[in-house]
Amino acid sequence: MNSKIIILLITISLLIGCATAKKNNGIALNYFEYSRGMSSPTHADIYMKYEDNDYTLSDIYMEDQSFFEDNSIIPNAFLKPLINLKISDAVKAFTEPYYSYRFIHFFKNYPNFGIGVEFIHHKVFLMDKDQKVHLSGTYRGENIDDQVRVGDYLDLFSISHGINHASFHLVYRWLFSPSANAPEGRFQPYVNLSFGPAIPHLEIDTVEDDGVRRRAYSFQSALTNWGFGFGTGIRYKLWKKLGFYLEYKLTYSYLKGMHFDNVTGTRVSVDFLSHHLQWGLSFMF
Repeated sequence: MNSKIIILLITISLLIGCATAKKNNGIALNYFEYSRGMSSPTHADIYMKYEDNDYTLSDIYMEDQSFFEDNSIIPNAFLKPLINLKISDAVKAFTEPYYSYRFIHFFKNYPNFGIGVEFIHHKVFLMDKDQKVHLSGTYRGENIDDQVRVGDYLDLFSISHGINHASFHLVYRWLFSPSANAPEGRFQPYVNLSFGPAIPHLEIDTVEDDGVRRRAYSFQSALTNWGFGFGTGIRYKLWKKLGFYLEYKLTYSYLKGMHFDNVTGTRVSVDFLSHHLQWGLSFMF
């Protein structure tokens, strides 16, 4: 699923880029950008409706796991498999655990403004099953309003193959320090807004009298799964066609259209804020 989205974004980028690639007084109008980064842990309310249960677990703490198990960004995840000629594992270093792609087209007559598409892949995990949270609603047909241990109800809850924001992207940039290789300016502080569908991969195991039961392990697209974001950062144009950037981003994940696999009438919903720090490369043409 993620690879298909990435291929689609790259295809759109190339089509738009080819269609707009003209002489523009040396100014690059098309930016294709790739980043690694990290998202923050978060708190969220998880709503569950299935069978004779209809309840909310409030203020659950969930972790992000933005890095590989050895907490490396690239070196061990990329260089080690590359040296051992495990090419597929080396490639995965650029698509896990946290990454983003985006394409931006800036307007010839208004080079401060840009529009584009963006894909952000980040995750959340319920790691601490011993945490105490508030449960309200109906559980096994009985009303309940009490502090409970999360692990007595959920053995697993994660969005582990990505929350997957696929967004329309708006950018405004300031242009400083023009030069021969960068007539639009080497330093480019900017702000951006993004909004669009989210395609979360939900994983849930519930705790039942007969043991742990797998409830969901699937990508879930719905009209009520959305992502929104605001970002600010700075881009530095190192060469004519290449630059790098550092960005802070705040996203809101509104995931109200999730459900159990192969079971009708169920509903799972969660929404939360995430703070992001991204560092990446800009390819300009």
